[in-house]
Amino acid sequence: MKLIRGLMAAAVGGLIMANPVQAQGARGAISGRVIDSTSQLPMQSVTVTIEGTQRGAITRVDGGFQLADLPAGTARLRVTRIGYTPQVRDVAVVPGQTANVRFTMQSVAANLGAVVVTGYGSQRREAVTGSVATINAEEANVGVIANPTALLAGRAAGVNVTLNSGEPGAGAQIRIRGGTSISASNDPLYVIDGVPLQNNESEARGFGIGGSPALGRNPLNAINPSDIATVTVLKDAAATAIYGSRGANGVVLIETKKGRGGSATMEYETFIAGSRAANSLEFLDGNQYRAFIQSQIAKGTLPASRLTSQGNANTDWEKETQRTGYSQNHNLAFAGGNQSTTFRASLNLLDQQGVVISNGFQRLQARLNGNHEALNGRLRIGLNLSSSRIDNDYLPFENTGGFEGGVFQNNAVFNPTRPVFVIDPVTKAQQYYEIGLGRQSVRNPVALARQTIDEGNTLRTLANITSSLQIFPSLIAQLNVGTDRSNGQRNVYLPKGGSVGSEFGGLAQQAQRSLSNQTLQSLLTWSPTVGNDAEFDIVGGYEYTDFDNTDFSAQTRSFTTDAFTFNNLGAGAQPQIPQSYQEQSRLVSFFTRANVGYKNRYFVTGVLRRDGSSRFGDANKWAVFPAISGSWLISDESFGKSLPFSQLKLRVGYGLQGNQAVGPYQSLASLAPDGGARYVFGNNVFTGIVPNQNPNPLLKWEQSAQSNIAFDYGIANGRFSGSLEYYNKKTTDLLLTVPISQTGSAFVATQLQNIGAVQNRGLEFSLDARMYERAGKGLNLTSGLVLSVERNKVLNLGPADFIETGGVSGQGQSGVNAQRIIPGQPIGTFYGFEFAGFNTAGAQEFNTYTVTRDAKGKETSRVLKGKSTSPNADDKVIIGNANPTFSLGLRSNATWKGFDASWLWRAEQGRDVFNNTALVYATKANVTQDKNFLASALSSPESLTEPSQYSSRYVENGSFVRLQNVTVGYSFNLPRTARPVRLYVSGDNLLLFTPYTGYDPEVFIDAGLASRGMDYLSYPRARTFTSGFRIQF
Repeated sequence: MKLIRGLMAAAVGGLIMANPVQAQGARGAISGRVIDSTSQLPMQSVTVTIEGTQRGAITRVDGGFQLADLPAGTARLRVTRIGYTPQVRDVAVVPGQTANVRFTMQSVAANLGAVVVTGYGSQRREAVTGSVATINAEEANVGVIANPTALLAGRAAGVNVTLNSGEPGAGAQIRIRGGTSISASNDPLYVIDGVPLQNNESEARGFGIGGSPALGRNPLNAINPSDIATVTVLKDAAATAIYGSRGANGVVLIETKKGRGGSATMEYETFIAGSRAANSLEFLDGNQYRAFIQSQIAKGTLPASRLTSQGNANTDWEKETQRTGYSQNHNLAFAGGNQSTTFRASLNLLDQQGVVISNGFQRLQARLNGNHEALNGRLRIGLNLSSSRIDNDYLPFENTGGFEGGVFQNNAVFNPTRPVFVIDPVTKAQQYYEIGLGRQSVRNPVALARQTIDEGNTLRTLANITSSLQIFPSLIAQLNVGTDRSNGQRNVYLPKGGSVGSEFGGLAQQAQRSLSNQTLQSLLTWSPTVGNDAEFDIVGGYEYTDFDNTDFSAQTRSFTTDAFTFNNLGAGAQPQIPQSYQEQSRLVSFFTRANVGYKNRYFVTGVLRRDGSSRFGDANKWAVFPAISGSWLISDESFGKSLPFSQLKLRVGYGLQGNQAVGPYQSLASLAPDGGARYVFGNNVFTGIVPNQNPNPLLKWEQSAQSNIAFDYGIANGRFSGSLEYYNKKTTDLLLTVPISQTGSAFVATQLQNIGAVQNRGLEFSLDARMYERAGKGLNLTSGLVLSVERNKVLNLGPADFIETGGVSGQGQSGVNAQRIIPGQPIGTFYGFEFAGFNTAGAQEFNTYTVTRDAKGKETSRVLKGKSTSPNADDKVIIGNANPTFSLGLRSNATWKGFDASWLWRAEQGRDVFNNTALVYATKANVTQDKNFLASALSSPESLTEPSQYSSRYVENGSFVRLQNVTVGYSFNLPRTARPVRLYVSGDNLLLFTPYTGYDPEVFIDAGLASRGMDYLSYPRARTFTSGFRIQF
């Protein structure tokens, strides 16, 4: 035994001593380059590993790599990159020499070959198991596009984009697979270059004149669409669960353009555009108004003095407040770098006038993206930095209104026989014509637009630093730090001599809003080599997000001069109580995702995320969101070869998502001053502080469980491709305010609780087709179609039978609601009286019913009884649905030699819109108050004294077909240079086919899901023509 142990020790020692000797004299190296088989360009970031070892490298910008100090013999190299077919090759290593090799990589065939950005990483298309839609920003960025949300319209199935108004920079409602929350936000999460953004308004709301001020501008206006490379929409739970409590409404991933190695390039693009209102509301002109009064005098319904009191003008107030809005845009971008460092810098200026006087939108933005590699490509550091200045000129118009109103309300009601200007008989100076100053139901809309100062500006900075270190060829560590900061200012001044400001002796208001979002992410990704047929990777991470928002506003009245406008609040004699607010919240997350693939045919993805949010009660601050999904490439099976598909893949998935989009402190008790709770202390009267919110330590997330099944298909070798998907999404634990029992002297009889459920089901279809390809003739035509069918249903509302929403605007409409949220019906259900025509006296009649109820008051039967001019509450029924039966987008692109053309059609069918504007202004009774009305009322048998009444009469068919954009361009190289130039012309909102009688069926007064489909005095949508060019150096 001793002899054996001695021989073994000698052998081992000999091997140990011999190894260094061999290393010194029997070592070689491998040097190589990787290129793309299609473009023949070098490929960066390709992983090259030696199988069976921990040795490896990542290709540089020039596609090159080097492996040194290799033992003699045969090394099996494995070359991989997402989106390309892996390659394996044996290379002989000769001592003292460097072997040169060249790899040509081919992308995975058909439309499965693209790289898809997913949460905290990317995958090749064929390995994706969730529901993901990718939009090419270069193709979608046509016409006047002010922000990223406009890139989505009509280009992704299941994604609905609706503008709040036609105002420049207006906010938009983005709904991915419909909305599910009644009181919390339904907006998706936006992630730019890996950093989640805040999607809150960066400027305070303005001063409402007789109603709520218009909805704010789009917070994403700070992002220049020309800097965007791709937009990826994550739709189902399998794709969004990695974002946990922020992914319930879908996720929009925005990747900006990056620099490339090689010689520096410069690109300049500019366009100019002109816009006019695409539609108008037909009100009576001066001649029609005088003729109507004369007819009523003949009938004896108006006194003769009403005619003699009219003016001699014929003023179209809508036309007087509108104009041709001109826009200009300038983009300048630089890009370049070397083998280790790349950069891209850009500068953007956008100036956009509104089609209504005295309002517009301007943006100045700078962006810098840079990447640096070190340690032979193992260490990578990236910087994404953008800073923007947004200037907004606001117009005083309202989303709700009553006695008083802004520009659009006065366009509707101001007497058309009155002039815009008059001459002062004493000073002989021209001045605006006004019926009176101060609190008035009618005001000169031109004066209101010109005299009111309402300005806003926002400074916003988005920045993140990314770093990754390849610890081993299969193990990468990442650290990302991001910030999103904005500071907004809103300044308002109503002149003391103006129609509104005179009521206050002049009014000045300043408001400031500061938003801050800090993010820290650390990730570890392991992608081991598990054989030729299998692939596996897993990512684990930690994320910390800090939210901090502050608001401050101050207002002063009664000025001696207008000279200071809003710049000297101390000059006002009547300072108001300042308002200030701060909210903070934190979100801590741990997450992991594993991807497994076998034979490039079977794929499974598992996700698990645990979130902790300070926004919820002590008992429910933490929640877990799991998801599981898989895919099967059926066309690669032996039996799949006989199917009529060149490509067929089945995807299934299920997961949980959360929604934490409620304000902080909702689970806590809160106090507030109450003017009704006053008390005397000494000789002074003080305002008391009383409870205004009950605590709920059990408050938790809204939670959605979503299942998804889909088929991705390709026909005729990928000439036709697309997907067909079905989803079922059930949201429970809705955040609703419900009545609770109170004892003693409690002030609040409600509490925010998790009660109720909503279900969304839908079908999505997409088709991409290469319609015509003739390389020899230079003619190519491609088309794309997206179709969405979504059904929403309220499952229960806890103790409530229904919730009334959608307040109706107009005089006499206080307390009237247009919609009800009812179990068994969709959110967005219009509920009211059924209009049944007019009686012989010109009064409105409505259907009435005999209703039977059980002992608990529940309705058991309803029978049509007849008609009445005075219906009661039992006569209200469902009269419409704001949700479309289906939505459609159709796009095409054509190229011929140097020419290119593209067009986009959008359509929604089966949706209803409540025309609140017609309710208020399509009544002849306005003339009794010396107000105008819509010309359509002339043909109505309605009597002069008939009041407005909300009913099905004003719930209109809002279906539409819209030619969204047409663009035609021509590309060529400048003579004697290789500098490419593209000239183009474009038209937006060129055609609209709709039975709706308002301005536009796609502009709504409320961004909330619970009041969708309501239109009241919306800012008109523009028709725009653009011409521009782009040149590269």
